[in-house]
Amino acid sequence: MTEQKTVKMSFDPNTIEHLGVQMYSTLPPVIAELVANAYDADASSVKISLEDKGKKRIIIEDNGHGMSFEDLEAKFLKIGRNRREKNNNQYSESGERKVIGKKGIGKLSFFGIAGHVEIATCRDSKENIFEMDWGGIKQSDKEYHAPVTKHDASCTKEQSGTKVTLTDIRRKTPFEPDKLAVGLARKFSVFNEAGFKAEIIHNQEQFIKVTDKMKYEGIDSEYPCDFPYSEVDPQYEYAGQITGKIISAKTPVVSSMKGIALFSRGKLVNDHEFYGEKASSHGYAYLTGWLDVDFIDEWKQDVIGTNRQSLNWENEKTTELRNYLQKVVKKIYLERRKKTEEKKKADIKKKKGTDIDQWLEGLPKCERALADKIVKQIITSEGIDTEKAGELVSYVQDAFQFKAFKDFAKEIAETEVIESTKFVELLKEWQLVEAKELYRLSIGRISTIKELSKHIEENSKEVPTMHQFFKEFPWLLDPRIIEFKHEFSFSKFLKEKFPDKKLEEADRRIDFVCTSVSNSLFIIELKRPGHKITTKDLDQAARYRSFLQNYIGNTPESAGQIDAYVVGGKYAIDHFTKSEIDYRKKSGIFVKTYSELLRNAKTYHQEFIDKYKELQKIRQKLWMIFTLFGNVARSCRIYPVKIQNLKL
Repeated sequence: MTEQKTVKMSFDPNTIEHLGVQMYSTLPPVIAELVANAYDADASSVKISLEDKGKKRIIIEDNGHGMSFEDLEAKFLKIGRNRREKNNNQYSESGERKVIGKKGIGKLSFFGIAGHVEIATCRDSKENIFEMDWGGIKQSDKEYHAPVTKHDASCTKEQSGTKVTLTDIRRKTPFEPDKLAVGLARKFSVFNEAGFKAEIIHNQEQFIKVTDKMKYEGIDSEYPCDFPYSEVDPQYEYAGQITGKIISAKTPVVSSMKGIALFSRGKLVNDHEFYGEKASSHGYAYLTGWLDVDFIDEWKQDVIGTNRQSLNWENEKTTELRNYLQKVVKKIYLERRKKTEEKKKADIKKKKGTDIDQWLEGLPKCERALADKIVKQIITSEGIDTEKAGELVSYVQDAFQFKAFKDFAKEIAETEVIESTKFVELLKEWQLVEAKELYRLSIGRISTIKELSKHIEENSKEVPTMHQFFKEFPWLLDPRIIEFKHEFSFSKFLKEKFPDKKLEEADRRIDFVCTSVSNSLFIIELKRPGHKITTKDLDQAARYRSFLQNYIGNTPESAGQIDAYVVGGKYAIDHFTKSEIDYRKKSGIFVKTYSELLRNAKTYHQEFIDKYKELQKIRQKLWMIFTLFGNVARSCRIYPVKIQNLKL
């Protein structure tokens, strides 16, 4: 009886357990090792058959150069054999490919998911088949003799290649070929090479061709950045040898894809990460990509980790690489942030009509930096869309007139990065402050409205009474006015604004020249509350406005609008005067009566007036309650809150 041939594998059982079962416990890394073997064997095609109808089975078949019987023991089954060490052989047999495999432990991977393996290989018209069983390996002592079921049998050159069949699969759930295809694409960058393809076949029904683009399937790229990249540290020794692409996506990428992956010779050597960059901002969730760093395979020291998930960063050369990648990641993140900010500003201007830069420019210098930082927090918050960002910016613009908000804004600005949800929460918190601030403001304005009503009844003098009154309370004339230039002659005003201009000294005086938040100019001509406005007053206001336009029409300041207001007690009701008033509106000349100002102020603040009256009633009721039950409260050691300190 002929003794059955075997092929011997020498090993340490703990090595098999650690490098096989524990390291390769899921399908993609196991199949990836066998795909790498096929690539190194000069295969042009790899077929991965998944069968889960009935007993599960996986077949990986390639058309590479295969192995001879002698190769099985001397090469394939030799654990830890570094194929590159012999004669410094970095290339496959054909000399056309730089080999991916290096450590010689990939053949153990299949025991991570299967209990039984059959390997059939054909080379030089000779076929050999042998089997390995995980149970038998565990019972062996440092040597395992795998039974050979076919030895140097005849095969054709067309049959050259290797076929690995995995059975006794531990996986209980059905196979997911789509996920496997994506998983393989993320572990290699060779599937688009001419002369190499991989295909997944599920139950002979579903056929999937694996391609490199599957790596980032479903990721909508917005600002791609191709390498080599010259914007960062071009003095780095290997900067010009790094190729690949970093993608800024339109939406956050899945956690496993955040950061940049590194490949060498077409295979993953470092999973996605940010290389020491503090990726605390939500904006980093939009960055992904891959870079080819083939040069690391040429280094004397092996820096590629056993599981190819992370390089050995405790090395002088890898430290330099990490420092370079950290700078690259930060630079691209900041570029994306800037582009996103510019795009969102443009969208807000288009959709909301809010020119953020113009508003900021119109603020006093001491406030501009603070406002700019707050607006930036809104604009660059990834979780806030354009619509919401526009609303928040408008809200900040309105709220910036309050000192309480500016104080609140300083606290926000001290934080380096605020997530969008946190920022919205902070603004909600401000709304409580704002409610109190508006209430306090309304109390003051209510008394101002009463004072205006008194001036109207008494027909107060234009100078100095009404001048001084409107100088102190400009919001009565127009809510947009934030600063008065009071009793400035044209020459003095224009010399202050445009010192290079030479003006005639003979000019008339106007009551007010004021600036608004939008950098517009207001000319205010005040009359006594009893004065009747005529077309002569309109002509005078038109001359004022025309005078200013002639001098500032060719300057950057002219981007703002010039409006002229004539304020008096009433105006003539004849047809000519009415039509003249309507006509002048088109050219920026407006008529306001004191009665209209009073009515508008009351209407605008009616909500505060009503709230004030309501609060007065509540305070009275509370006072009665505290008075009636004061003795009881004191006996129970319950002390009433002072009415004036009640939070609103």
